[in-house]
Amino acid sequence: MRASLSLPMPRVALAAVCLTLGASRIQAQLPNASTAAFALGGNFTAMARGYEAVAWNPANLAMPGRPIMSLGLGIAGGVGGLSPIDFTTLHNFSGRVVDSATRVSWVDRARLAGGQRGSIDAAFTPIALSVGPIGLQVGSSVYTNLNLSPDAWEAVLFGNAGRTNGQPRTLDFTGTSLRAAAFTTGGMSLAFEVPTLTGGIIRNEHAAIGVTAKYVVGHGLVLAEDNGSSLGASDLQMRFPVITVNTENTLVGSLPAPNYDGVAGTGIGADVSFAWSGGPLKIGVLAENVINGFKWDTTKLAFMPGTGAFNADSSSVDFDQRSYSAAPQALRDIVAAQAYKPAISIGAAFNLTKSLTLTGDMKTSTGGPEAIIIGPKSRFGVGAEWRLLPFLPLRAGVASVTDGWQAGAGVGLRLLGYELGVATSLRQIGDAKQTGLMVGVIGIGR
Repeated sequence: MRASLSLPMPRVALAAVCLTLGASRIQAQLPNASTAAFALGGNFTAMARGYEAVAWNPANLAMPGRPIMSLGLGIAGGVGGLSPIDFTTLHNFSGRVVDSATRVSWVDRARLAGGQRGSIDAAFTPIALSVGPIGLQVGSSVYTNLNLSPDAWEAVLFGNAGRTNGQPRTLDFTGTSLRAAAFTTGGMSLAFEVPTLTGGIIRNEHAAIGVTAKYVVGHGLVLAEDNGSSLGASDLQMRFPVITVNTENTLVGSLPAPNYDGVAGTGIGADVSFAWSGGPLKIGVLAENVINGFKWDTTKLAFMPGTGAFNADSSSVDFDQRSYSAAPQALRDIVAAQAYKPAISIGAAFNLTKSLTLTGDMKTSTGGPEAIIIGPKSRFGVGAEWRLLPFLPLRAGVASVTDGWQAGAGVGLRLLGYELGVATSLRQIGDAKQTGLMVGVIGIGR
């Protein structure tokens, strides 16, 4: 928690600018807008206050310690990684020729892992604010997942010259796939204080419920599955069907008009949450996507066969757009399965002393492999904020996440009515290592 945002006094908290480089946690549909959450490794459900609570726990907007008003502008973040050959491995050969033996070892590692994978998740929040128990956040998210089959990865490293002794062989690209999509979500939160669980027996007991109503716009989708492409000694056969947005023009009267207007899917959704505090303990529960009707508008989508043939004498390629109904049923089934599924987060924070707060979180999401989940599907971790000096909060956290772990650390410097928050992170998913840096400036005025 940013201490400067949670002081129970009539002040206005202004998060002027946040700049994020590298890895940043993306909260389901609404991006993380907090350096404190970043430093705590995402263990923030019970601690979020002000505009941070819209994404993390809207019930906190009615709890003691929330600012009268808070505002965040221009907050950006992202995470990207490669596996099993990650950016660190590639960087070790920066400016150098990768020898054949090393490339062979990279192909062998990819075969053991089932292929070479790459992913990028990025987000931007142009505005987030809270006024008393009301909060608002608008954020855009983009995700890209690329899977190269072991043979496709070998083709990247060796072409068709063969991995050993220059002997070509036929490489099968089946299993190569691409997923990419972009969304914008607007969320409006409202929180109410409710009767306490024990009727006030516990000192300073408070409880609240909150709800966030969301409207989701899908801007674009790219979905591709290789269907038997191959690279031989003297030819390339391409079979890579693609579903994407329909960019062809349609006739309106006698004039052409673009079919795509920036909206390729819409839906409404809702999150509900609960917050409780008593004495030194705070508890938060967030149920995301209790309702979420987002779906892609297939009239805005198109199919491209993605076929081609190349050899020494001729070449042909077909990526012309066709009706969505012409796409293979398997691809259309994936589009239909693209939806936001429910997730639940439970968090607790304990003020061990006046200067030390411990926090813990767990999250789990439902949904199959084609569900829209931006960021880790599950998380379980702990964090701590130590205010040895009132103007210098130190933060750190670790968490076990889906297929790996993440850790964060950061510090806030409060001086002359401002707080500068700085946080770094390290995440490992499988064999891929990801690092990040987040910087936030908070101004506080009466």
